[in-house]
Amino acid sequence: MKAWRCLLPACLLAAGATQATAPADAPAAATADAITPPPATAAPVIPPGDAEAVAATPGPAAQREAAQQSFLRLMDEKRYAEAATTAAHIVELTQQLHTEPGLGLAAPLANLGTAQLQSGDLDSAQATYIQAIDLIERHDGIASTRLINPLTGLGEARLRAGLYLSAIEAYERALQVNHAASGFYNLEQIRILDGLSEAFLGLEKFDRADARQRSQVTIHRRHDPDDHGALAQAWQKLGRWYTRTGQQQAAQAAFQDARRVLRKDGGDYDPRMIDTLLGEAMSYESEGELPIAATVLKRALDLVDAQPVMDHARRAEVLVALGDLQIVARQPRAARQHYIDAWQALSGHGETLLAARDAYFARPQRIGGPRLPEVVDPDGKARPAAALGQLEHEQGLVVAALTVTAQGRATDARIIESTPPGLLDKQFLRALDGSAFRPAMIDGQPVDRPDTQFRHSFRFSPAGMADSGQADPATRRKGERIAYPEATSTPGDDTAGR
Repeated sequence: MKAWRCLLPACLLAAGATQATAPADAPAAATADAITPPPATAAPVIPPGDAEAVAATPGPAAQREAAQQSFLRLMDEKRYAEAATTAAHIVELTQQLHTEPGLGLAAPLANLGTAQLQSGDLDSAQATYIQAIDLIERHDGIASTRLINPLTGLGEARLRAGLYLSAIEAYERALQVNHAASGFYNLEQIRILDGLSEAFLGLEKFDRADARQRSQVTIHRRHDPDDHGALAQAWQKLGRWYTRTGQQQAAQAAFQDARRVLRKDGGDYDPRMIDTLLGEAMSYESEGELPIAATVLKRALDLVDAQPVMDHARRAEVLVALGDLQIVARQPRAARQHYIDAWQALSGHGETLLAARDAYFARPQRIGGPRLPEVVDPDGKARPAAALGQLEHEQGLVVAALTVTAQGRATDARIIESTPPGLLDKQFLRALDGSAFRPAMIDGQPVDRPDTQFRHSFRFSPAGMADSGQADPATRRKGERIAYPEATSTPGDDTAGR
């Protein structure tokens, strides 16, 4: 099931199951005596073929069922703008089916809000979620569990818009309803806690953001003490959070705690421990401790090789991580051999592994380098993410073309598109010049790839707007793993990045 469906309640299917049933307070059907037929001369004459077509035309209930299936398909295919149009049509059909649709309209509205959210129409998504929330409160009360999904969606829409305080308000209310209905240790609250963490991070309230992540370990431990795999996953998720936010020692401890849980449950060669080693190595890499990271990755490779049945995909994953680490450490010769070994591990074992090979090596990927700002002032200076909720910002884009060499470095970089012109051009070129890249491969060998395009999207405040003067959160927590810009080998290729 796709991640977006976390916002869609099971009542979507329930709504479809009851779509042809009128509400209890619907007016009774009119009797034949109450209908005055029109004069015979006024009756239209319908040719036989047209009459069959009219009879075959589906009613609103059948149309809505078909539209719901189309909506789900479009969402699965990530065609969110089309899905939003279909969802709006479902809302209209639901209103046609019932004079007073009541709660029957809540799920279609929530689905519409989700499609609008995913398509980037944040203002419309917020308005739609609020409409769904108001409807549920009127018909089912302010403690209705039906409120959880639209409140969570509203929180995410506000979060993406940079409205962090408003997002926290929506998330906290969703959490209150969740706790009242399901207690303090249910797993459904995890996505709400994640949203709260992101909102507090946007406000630079790091302790409160961390607390929402740490609590998830306790929730998993109390929810099912015997589910060691789930507890280990919770520790790893916490480790990834700490890595992302620059708390590397805490991250390493979290991954080690996950490994202890798995070793106690499955022994010294439990393959689930591979992920904990990969995560711990990434934390050491983010901290700049490259030799320690390499040692941890080699332990992961030994664990892969110790399994009774070789997992070629996992072996390639670890080899690619080792190659990336060597590229960052400016050891291209060692990296080259790891990449060749990974290519061989993914070759000759079926189409699935060939697809994984293409994902790793079909085009160059930026794997290390200076962090690029996501929000800037009119002079191109980095601003905190919280600034999105303070001033109006516009979408910016800078695109560069360059050659990525077989040694994983950039040459001949040049700007080919910039909106607004010149705002981030120099920063982007400097970042690319100081970056490390996983090279493209052909026939098992790293190659130079000319005319590779990298793009970076950002938000900027137009000239004349005051700067808040706050420091970029990236300067507050050192070592945060960067979000790398997208790359394409040619203008028409799909984007890729690590």
